[in-house]
Order: sequence, then structure tokens, then C-alpha cells
Amino acid sequence: MNRTEHLLACLAEECAEVQHAVAKALRFGLDDGYPGAASTNAQDIARELNDVLAIVTMLEDEGILDCPADREAIEQKMARVGEYMGYAIQCGALTPNVK
Repeated sequence: MNRTEHLLACLAEECAEVQHAVAKALRFGLDDGYPGAASTNAQDIARELNDVLAIVTMLEDEGILDCPADREAIEQKMARVGEYMGYAIQCGALTPNVK
């Protein structure tokens, strides 16, 4: 395994840890946390997202990835998610105005 492969493996692992933290929040709530832990599920998600950003930064520093924040792409994604949320409300799969 070379450095690039190692960092990509780290990125995959960190993304999986974000997924795991999100699943816990969906099951038990954002304000809940692992029994005996000092952090909430929301804090765990934030920590794991920061870990992803750290690996992305390392990949950028190594010249492996070039992924500066693209505000236009981000806004387009936000618009698509908003459209699908509207559709989910119409289908009855999403309760409107509830966080």
C-alpha cells in the first residue's frame, strides 16, 4: 500500500464513522449519547466530520485531491435536497416543519 492508498483508506474509514454516528442519532436522537460518554450524538457527528475534513486536507496537501469548496455546486445540492424534501412531504414520508 502506498501513501495515496493509505490516505484513501483513511477517508473511507472516516466516512463510515460519520455514517455510524448519523445512524446512532437517527435511532436514539441527536441529544442522546453512548452510555457513560461525555458527548452527544450531535457532537459525535461533528467530530467525525472534522476527521473527514482532516483527511481531505491531507489528500489536498499531498496533491492527490483538489477539492476547494465550490459554493455553486453546494447551492445546487442544497436546492436538490430541498426539492426532494418537498416531494417527500407530498408523499407523506416527511412531516413538514419538524426538525
